[in-house]
Amino acid sequence: MIGELLAALRAIPHIVDALNRLTDAATVMAASKRKEDKDELVKELIASARRRREQRVRDSEVQRVAGDNSETPGGA
Repeated sequence: MIGELLAALRAIPHIVDALNRLTDAATVMAASKRKEDKDELVKELIASARRRREQRVRDSEVQRVAGDNSETPGGA
């Protein structure tokens, strides 16, 4: 029984090392997930900004064309 106890005590540092490695791996995975989420959010924000810009350009073009038509003399 004392031999088993000594073996268990000798195993404790190895168990602690294994737990530390698992914790480190979990931390890396969580950080990676956060980075992926942030990258996806940035992509969505960029796409949204591009869509708004394209809409403004289209609206501006429509106004310009409408303005050209309204400036044309009715009798000409």
